[in-house]
Order: sequence, then structure tokens, then C-alpha cells
Amino acid sequence: MNLFAEGLSLSWMVGSLLILAGLLIWAVRTAPWYKIQNDKGAQHVILAASLIVFLTWQFAASLGDGVTFHFLLMTTVTLMFGPQFAILAMSLALIGVTLQSGLGFLGFGVNALLMGAIPVFITWWMARWAFNVLDRNIFVFVFFNAFLSAAVGVVVSLGMAALVMYAAEIQSYETLKQSFIPYIPLLAMPEGFVNGMLMMAFVLFKPEWVSSFSDRDYFN
Repeated sequence: MNLFAEGLSLSWMVGSLLILAGLLIWAVRTAPWYKIQNDKGAQHVILAASLIVFLTWQFAASLGDGVTFHFLLMTTVTLMFGPQFAILAMSLALIGVTLQSGLGFLGFGVNALLMGAIPVFITWWMARWAFNVLDRNIFVFVFFNAFLSAAVGVVVSLGMAALVMYAAEIQSYETLKQSFIPYIPLLAMPEGFVNGMLMMAFVLFKPEWVSSFSDRDYFN
């Protein structure tokens, strides 16, 4: 979901940018840079993930005023790289989306929090909870960490987006009730399926790309 800056008040734009700035500072300061510092392959994988997110966010069904439905893929990016690199990769992709779609950089913070930060932290919290509480096997990783986390993340993200659009008077309640809110639960299954299938493929064929997965924890 992409919101144009013109539809947002100054308080929404400034407040969201300040929160995003705090998240970016946290991500830069705490990211495990040592994992990619001398690894060109890992750097290329992260850049490729940013590019795929950028391209995915270009294919969207539009409601008007920048309101769109599209896959987020934040669960896949988070499980692959961790929350810090996921926030940075998402921000890089969103820069491209903002330039391409003319959303306006004053709305960058709101879009980053709704489309990126919310699903990223939901995924990471659910993954850490599952690691500590549930059985550690590949089925839990794929179906809970990937499928369910992605489904929950997109529902919460779009639900918060609906609240923002209503509170900021971007869309009326009637429009949201008819053209936005009914589609939110319908997107949970596709988002979960896509992320679950991607994680299944990665852990089977490229487990070294998935930082939150290890053979020792999930196969032994």
C-alpha cells in the first residue's frame, strides 16, 4: 500500500519520519555487518532482495490516492537477513518505489512503517517466540515462521493502513468499508503462501541465504 505525501498532514509526515529515522539508526548501529563485510555474494543477495521487493511493489491493484494492494515479502526478507538488514533493504526498495511512482518523500516515513516496519517486527517476534517455545523442525519454520507470520503481518499492516487513511482523512469510512477493509483478510492466504513457498525453496536449496535457519537446529 502506497500513500501519496499530498494526502497526509504535516504531523503525520514529520512524526513518521522521526520514528523511521530512529529505526534506521538502530538498524545501522546493530546490524551484523561482519556477516557481509567481506562477502560479495551476501551483499549481492541483499541487493537482489531489495530489487525484487521494489519490482513486486510496482505490481499493485489501485484504489486511488496511492492506495494499492500488493505483496509485501517482508517476512521472507526478515527471515533471510534479520530485522536490521530487512529495514535497510526495505528502505532502499521504497526509495525506488517513491521515485518511480511519484509518492513524495515526505510520505516516505508512513509508507516505510506500514509496509515495512510492522511486518518486519511481527515476523521477527513470532520467529523468536517459535524458536523458544515450539518444536524446532522445518515444518514449524515454514508454516509458522514464514506462512503464518506473513499472513498476520499483512493483515496488521493493512489494518493499520486503514486506520491511518481514516484518521488522516485520506479516505472516508464508507470508501474503506466498501473497497479496502473487506479485502484485508483475503490477502492473508496469498501473502502467507508466497512467503512460505519462498522459504521452503531457500531452506532446501540455499539454506546459507537464510540467517534465521540452521540445519543443526531444525534438522537434528
